[in-house]
Amino acid sequence: MRIAIVHETLDPRRGGAETSVLEMAAELRARGLDVTLVTPGDPDPDDPPGLHRIPVRGDKLLRAIRFVADADRYTRDTGFEIVHAVSPCFSANVYQPRGGTYAETIDRTLARVGNPLLRAVKRLGRRFNRRQRFLRLTEQQLLADRRPPFVAAVSQYVARQIPKTAPAFPPDRIRVVFNGVRVAACSAADLDQRRARIRAELETPPSRRVLLFAAHNFALKGLPQLLAAIGRLRTDDWELWLAGRGRLPGGLDRRVRPLGPRGDMHDLFAAADVLAHPTWYDPCSRVVLEALALGLPVVTTRYNGAAEIMQAGIHGAVIDTPGDIAALAAALDQALSPEVADACRAAREATRQRVSMARHAEELEALYREVITAT
Repeated sequence: MRIAIVHETLDPRRGGAETSVLEMAAELRARGLDVTLVTPGDPDPDDPPGLHRIPVRGDKLLRAIRFVADADRYTRDTGFEIVHAVSPCFSANVYQPRGGTYAETIDRTLARVGNPLLRAVKRLGRRFNRRQRFLRLTEQQLLADRRPPFVAAVSQYVARQIPKTAPAFPPDRIRVVFNGVRVAACSAADLDQRRARIRAELETPPSRRVLLFAAHNFALKGLPQLLAAIGRLRTDDWELWLAGRGRLPGGLDRRVRPLGPRGDMHDLFAAADVLAHPTWYDPCSRVVLEALALGLPVVTTRYNGAAEIMQAGIHGAVIDTPGDIAALAAALDQALSPEVADACRAAREATRQRVSMARHAEELEALYREVITAT
């Protein structure tokens, strides 16, 4: 089976969607499928097999327009059986908006702006983001087609977004193919060794309660609300580790420790006591799935598709909105309890299987075969 996966960027430094696409392609190839990644850029002799770059020039809008047009032309002319579009592409017979729909992304990004007047001004300003407007309209047109692609939603949350963007979209063409991550199996002894090593490196006592926050967009992932909530914790013996890139506010408590971008996130998961991810928007957060797969309790929000697999008392806690500071503090206290820590660690292998990228690829292959049969 020949598969084209179309995505506008493949730089894993930019975040979860890019890493997910690369892992997904690798797992599909491991299943024996012939996968070509289609992405913008100048062809390079050192490119690995299965990567097709499309040269694009101009400003952000022109590059987006040219990539959509040229990717559509290339995938049609090459005769792929499946065109799996992560970025909108009119030749797609499978559409997987890993970042959620453009409309929901805009709405939830603006939701964190508390002042209604400022929120309205920012919404108006979005109309001048011509690239984003073009991609949103392209997505709407793709989904409103007379014979639209099947949608492979990475969560129920994303599946619910489709009718908002395209009210006439046929529900029987939506499939939830829950997101996946690659996390190697590990023993309790291995996790304990990682915990001891990282805490020694960061000079953190074994008994101290460590909250981990990991993101590349601190404001969207709820850092201001988290900083307001940690002062209400029942314990004063805590540290907050901040991993990733983002703008930090001034006057941070000395117990808040910026770590910058890290390449050892799985080790940090082993060393922490809870992942605090009070996000305003996540279609299905990779960092949450990876943490749960390694037995780390999580606090997140209902605006995160990853919350759909979380069980109260086992995996942590889910709150309605990051703006409810009291609820966030209470959820953090709950997730830091020894009972939740033990339950989450005991469930880690079952969770790892549930969120594996191998399982995700298997379900995608089944969808591909269904699409081919329906053609």
